[in-house]
Amino acid sequence: MAKNKKIFLRSTYPECTRNLFDTTRFYNYFRENGFQLVRNPSFADVIVLTTCGFDRIKEDRTMRMIRQYYEKYPKKEMIVCGCLASTRRGLGAMFARALIVPVEQYGLFDNIFHPRISLDVIRTNALTRRFFARGRAVVRSYCIHICEGCLNNCTYCDYKEIRSCVKSKPPAEVISEFHDGLKAGYKRIVLLADDCGSYGVDKNTDFAKLLNLLAAFRNKDFRLSINFFEPQRLARLYPAIDKEIIRQKVAEMCIPLQSCSPGILKRMNRHYDVKDVLKIIDDIRRLNPAIHLITHIIYGFPGETRQDLAASFQLADHFDEVNYFCYLDKPEMRAFRLDRKVPRREIWSRTRMIQDEMKKLRRAGRPCPLKMAYTDREIRMLWPAHS
Repeated sequence: MAKNKKIFLRSTYPECTRNLFDTTRFYNYFRENGFQLVRNPSFADVIVLTTCGFDRIKEDRTMRMIRQYYEKYPKKEMIVCGCLASTRRGLGAMFARALIVPVEQYGLFDNIFHPRISLDVIRTNALTRRFFARGRAVVRSYCIHICEGCLNNCTYCDYKEIRSCVKSKPPAEVISEFHDGLKAGYKRIVLLADDCGSYGVDKNTDFAKLLNLLAAFRNKDFRLSINFFEPQRLARLYPAIDKEIIRQKVAEMCIPLQSCSPGILKRMNRHYDVKDVLKIIDDIRRLNPAIHLITHIIYGFPGETRQDLAASFQLADHFDEVNYFCYLDKPEMRAFRLDRKVPRREIWSRTRMIQDEMKKLRRAGRPCPLKMAYTDREIRMLWPAHS
């Protein structure tokens, strides 16, 4: 493709750090290879959309955006890439003029654009602010993507096929990027992965050993964000982690529990005891009272009761953020085949339960860690009339 082609690049879900990472990677790719990036799609020759399909609500939002550009700009070349391009069946048939590039086929970009610098060697450490969601708080951060893939096999996740194997960055390469971030003056270093706890399984090492390597730099001025650390791996690796790095250097950690119900965790194919994980969380808080702890909860999962959901409200005593994501069926998920579905009207009632608990905490004058992971418009889409 000629270098004089103008590129319009957009993230369909900039609230997702992983999506921002991929979008920034493509931004650097086009810029470093001499392509002109434009902010208005009307002036573009090629529209490139990076997509998210984490759950049905995000998938529906992404599909609306793809359709909007597809119908408004019928004469422009269009590339749809990212997670939804990998997981949504029939996407190519729905948007026949568009080129669909799944995550596992990103090498196709080099075949399409014939670049001087291959996508494989493009460094992506500083996220580009032009793609941030409006109103999102920006902390100047340096991202190190330490590994791809996850050891979990959760029934609600349709990413397993595209990220089935863990591919870890060698420890020496992580340390090299870490040094580069410090030299560039960054104070916040983000360790980014589908699951940081899966790091090293393919390199005869593990995430605890990597953190302990970074602990050797505790005299340097930096703080770590760990995004994400699956509870099962946290429970196994925590005893081996140098507690001084947690005490002095970890500013933020996301540990997605997903449910507080043993029965629901079993149906999700997640293997840990929430009580044991919360003991670790409380120990982390004891070591580092200033740390910002985040978790995720999926509500409306097949078999969940109102009591199961209410049990998650206790997490307000342990976490600074408890982000609620709604489960809605997708045929690509193994959970699609589970029985005891929660009706759409009941999902709406449970959404109101969460909102009522948020109001209750605020009325009591307490900080409210409970948050809906959706915009007001997306929450309204949960109303049964929209199903």
